[in-house]
Amino acid sequence: MAGHARGRWRPSRNICIGAASVGTVLLLWQTMSSLGVVPTVLLPGPVTLARQAVVLAGQGGAVPFQLEHDITLTMVRLLGGFACAVALAVPLGVISALWPPAGKLLQPVFAVLMAVPAIAIVPILMLITGIGNATDVTVVIFTAFVPIAVYVHEGVKLVDRRYYWTARSFGTRPVDVFRHILLPGIAVPLIAGLRMGMGYAWRSLIATESLTALSGGLGYSIFQAAQFFDTRTIYLYMVVIALLGFGIEALFRRAERRTAIRWGVIASGGSQ
Repeated sequence: MAGHARGRWRPSRNICIGAASVGTVLLLWQTMSSLGVVPTVLLPGPVTLARQAVVLAGQGGAVPFQLEHDITLTMVRLLGGFACAVALAVPLGVISALWPPAGKLLQPVFAVLMAVPAIAIVPILMLITGIGNATDVTVVIFTAFVPIAVYVHEGVKLVDRRYYWTARSFGTRPVDVFRHILLPGIAVPLIAGLRMGMGYAWRSLIATESLTALSGGLGYSIFQAAQFFDTRTIYLYMVVIALLGFGIEALFRRAERRTAIRWGVIASGGSQ
């Protein structure tokens, strides 16, 4: 019985505090809306937003806003662009760390790109690729690429070169060197870079969709709702964006922690 009791999941203190704080905010929000402290048209309450979510999720193709459709479009753009960014950033990060001439060439490029806000390149992308999915996906690639490449570069630099050159001196294939030496060494920085890149890409994509999307998406629909002064849809989509962003961040944080435990960076109890 004691073993079963110890094995049973119990919410941590942080989870309880977080849930209590969110619940308090929602309660205050609903109270202010119900009492008319702020006009309902400017601050619809959580209950109103929940009803709006049911309405939009259950509508067909003839309505201005379709929640499921918008979520799907945004996630397809995000994941497609993010996959391209990873495919480009990881090899370049490894090469820039292992080959000094490439590092000297690429590091200034990474620094310059990191300093450019994604929204600043949208006008030129609209001229080159037009308005639509191509611009949205390119912005995701642009914003996710640099953090991933930089974190991979720094992770490879932390790997003891003696392991690498010893393996190569014994004729170990490059792919095996990557799998058994480089990958364990860069695993934690890689996940951290993926988390950072995904966070930047998520925020940039929502902003870009409001300018360039033609056929839906969360950012697009917020902008369209503003044209109709549809505050219920605006707030609802803001909540959806926040929840999706929080969920993505939580997944990457969990993966980062599990990876750190797997490779012995931190103990399973959480101590460094």
